[in-house]
This record gives sequence, structure tokens and C-alpha cells, in this order.
Amino acid sequence: MERPVVFYNQGQQLNGILHSPTRRDVLCPAVAFFHGFTGTKVEPHRIFVKTARELAAREFYVFRFDFRGSGDSEGDFSEMTIGGEVSDAIKSIDVLTAMQGVDPERIGILGLSMGGCVAACVSGQDARVKSTVMWAPLSDDPPDRKQEILERSKNTPTPEEIAQANPNIVGKAFYEELPNISPSALIQQFAGALLVIHGSGDDVVPVSHGKRYYELMRERDAPTALEIIDKGDHTFNTVAWEQAVIAKSVAWFQRTLA
Repeated sequence: MERPVVFYNQGQQLNGILHSPTRRDVLCPAVAFFHGFTGTKVEPHRIFVKTARELAAREFYVFRFDFRGSGDSEGDFSEMTIGGEVSDAIKSIDVLTAMQGVDPERIGILGLSMGGCVAACVSGQDARVKSTVMWAPLSDDPPDRKQEILERSKNTPTPEEIAQANPNIVGKAFYEELPNISPSALIQQFAGALLVIHGSGDDVVPVSHGKRYYELMRERDAPTALEIIDKGDHTFNTVAWEQAVIAKSVAWFQRTLA
């Protein structure tokens, strides 16, 4: 079963979809999805929808929603900040854990791209999260980022050019907050299970970002894994890449939230 869910954060309405399992007689695990920069609760080629349905078929609740300023939710994209999305994400976990049938002791989160950055921040701050999956996650300090930025800057439009060409205009608050956001520091406070999936051909958020999270977390006494999708792009835009990502993610949540 899938139904719309409306909730509120800081006075603004957020809109989402709840996928429910068929069982009603036992408490079931649940996963919240966090979309990427300029994305929505659907994401490219409906990969969020497909993943949610696969999890629901295996007796999970799944909650995917639009951050404020994105998709169907209230707010303007120009007011978007990573901190604001972290706040929305934590509120979504509040909503999810309060739902009848959800086991509050078995909560997972999944984030794509900047949603992966949000997931890293939430994992380190919210003890309710027991298992995290990050797809092509943005990090703040991969070891080769300086060289990466220098290389990309040769062919990359300036922020001003991007803003003029893209109707999703990033506001001043986003840039002012950015130096204070450190997902790589926050995630190190996370004691739960972590799976990072990244495409080796990702030219939006290079694979060094995903590897950085894994290197930071691999020595912990908790399930930690890195899956590299050979030649995969940022949002896994082939049938084979998509199927691999969904299968690995569903299996991970089954293993770590059973």
C-alpha cells in the first residue's frame, strides 16, 4: 500500500509517500529516503520508487518525501541549506517512528548525492538510525578534492553561470552555511551499519567522495561496506546499474535491520 503523508517542519508543509508492508500483525523495520540536490522523492528513472517498492515487498515501511523548497513541498529552493535538509530529515524520522506498525528500534536511512551528505549528518546526530545506505554521497573532504576541483574547473561553468542557466537558484544562506557543514566529521559518531555505493564513472560527485566515507568508517566494530559500480554514473542510469544498486541496498537493509 502507498499513501500520501503530509508533515510540517519549521512552519512549512512537506509532502511524502509512505510505502507499507502487507503484514499488520508485527512491528516492521522502516527506512527514510533523502533525495539529492534539485531532486525529488522520485529521483531519476524512478529509482526511489522502485527501491521503496522492493523494500515494502520484503515487509519494510518506506518513507520518501520532498525536502522544503523541492518537489511538492512548501518553500523556495533559494532558501535551501544542508542544515535545513538535515532538520527535515530528522523530522521525517520523527514521523516514521510514530507510525503504527513501525519498529522504532529498526530504523534505516538512504540518501543519494547531497542526500547522502544529509544522511551522513543525520547518522552521526540521531541515535535512532541503525543502518545507513549512501548512494554517490557528497563529502566535504575527500583526500584528492583539491586536485579534483582544479581539474573540473577547467571545463566547469562558474557558480554565477550555473545560477543564470538553472532555475533552481542557490541562495546566499547555502554558501554562508557551507564552511560549517562537515558530514565526514559527523558520520564518525555513527555506531550503526554503513553501506556506500558509488559509480566509478560518476562525473558529478567523483568516486573519491564515497571512498572517503568508507575509509573513515571501515575500522569500526560495525558492518561497513563499499560497493563500486563499474563505470556507473551519478544516478546509475542503465538497467543493470539500477538493478545492482537496488538489490545491494535491499539486501543490506534486510541484513542489518532484520
